[in-house]
Parts: sequence; structure tokens; C-alpha cells
Amino acid sequence: MLIRSRSLILPLALLFGGMLSGCTSPPMLDDPTGIAYLDRVLAFLANPNVAYLLLVLGLLALIAEFTTPGATVPGALGAVMLALSLYGLLKLPTNWLGPVLILTGVILLLVDIKVTGIALSVGGIVAFLLGSLLIFTPPWVMPSAAAPVARLNPLLIVGTTAGVGVFFFMGVAAAVRAQFHPVAMGRETLVGKTGVVRQPLQPDGIVRVEGEEWTAEAVTDEALPSGTPVRVVSVEGLRLLVEKIGDDGATT
Repeated sequence: MLIRSRSLILPLALLFGGMLSGCTSPPMLDDPTGIAYLDRVLAFLANPNVAYLLLVLGLLALIAEFTTPGATVPGALGAVMLALSLYGLLKLPTNWLGPVLILTGVILLLVDIKVTGIALSVGGIVAFLLGSLLIFTPPWVMPSAAAPVARLNPLLIVGTTAGVGVFFFMGVAAAVRAQFHPVAMGRETLVGKTGVVRQPLQPDGIVRVEGEEWTAEAVTDEALPSGTPVRVVSVEGLRLLVEKIGDDGATT
């Protein structure tokens, strides 16, 4: 299966354009025990802007993992960011309806990629925006001594909501279409072509043939490690059947 992971890079980069304010902590004296530095890091994570941004980026990283075949780094980063975000959310006066609405919005946007129409996309953006407004103290609520106040930077809410829209409409949609789009060239022409294993075939994996990456399966039970030269034997749908090439160019 052809992989188009690069289509997700631009939207992710745009998302980092959200503005953070109030994320700095006061300077601290040198502490040879390192406790002061740990406290400073924990205070940074408990900043509402940081906790919110980690939550959003963690969710998007997991989406990138699920929509990009062969990717593993986005999923690991997403799990770490969500764990750090959870720490901050537990330390802050969090309205848990906010994260629920944010997650609902992300799911609606993801589903709408495969469904004709814009109703789910509009609903997803609205749910995401409402969740961003309600996750902490809403902008329209006046501060009071009776309850702690934690507010998000309004520019961060606007920038992140716009970035999420770009991420889904440009990045995720392109990646999903790439997985199911018919191959422009005749797949039969790949038979006999040579390539190299990119992810070990055990027996399934990824090979690179004619400058493109495909899911592939070895015709034998032998596991083929990364870097092994192979030749395409046949094509079954979007899957290539390959065999190992020996040092002398003969198949083994």
C-alpha cells in the first residue's frame, strides 16, 4: 500500500503556530539537588495553555499514527503528550466536559473524511471550539475569590481550532485518500521489478519498489530483514508478493 506520510507534516507544523502566553515560570536559584528544577517543570506542565496544547497535540499525533501505515513515532509521542497533559489537567480546575467535547470534535472530523457532506465537519469544529472554551474558566466568567481561575489565551484557542481544521482537511484527508486511491500506474508492470525491504517481512512488511513504498509479503516463510534486495513476483490488489534476491542477482 502506498504510503503518504509526508502529507501530514505541513498541518502539524501549522498547528504549532498557536500562541502561548504565561507559560514562563519565575527564575529560580541553582539547586544542586535538582528538586527546584523538577518543581519548575511540574509548574510548567500545570499551566493551562500547556496542558491544553499537549492534549490537542497528543490526540492529533494518535490520529496521524492510525492514518499513516507503518508509522510508530507519532503514536509514542502522542501517548507521552497525553500523559503529560493529564498531569496538568488534574492539577488545574478542569471542567471535564471540555476534554469530552474536544475528543468528540476530533472524532466527528475524522469520521467526516469518509462521509460525503460537511455537517459532521461543522459539528466537529463547533464541538472542538466549545470544548476549548469550557475546559477551564470560560472567558465570560468573572474571577472570584471563591473559586480558582484558569484561563486559556484566546489567541491560542483560535489558532489551535484553525490548526486542527487544517490538519484534518489537508493532512488526514490526503493520507486517507492515498490509502484507498487507485494506483495510477498499471500494477502489473511492477512484476519483475527489484526493490529493497524497508520494514522486515515476517512475512508481511514494507518494501520500496520504483521509488514508492508498498505493503508486501514474502513468498517463502523466511523472514527478510530491512535492506534485503527483493524482486516482485506478483501483485494481489495493493499487496506485492516478493522473493529474495541473492548476491549474484539470482532469486533464492
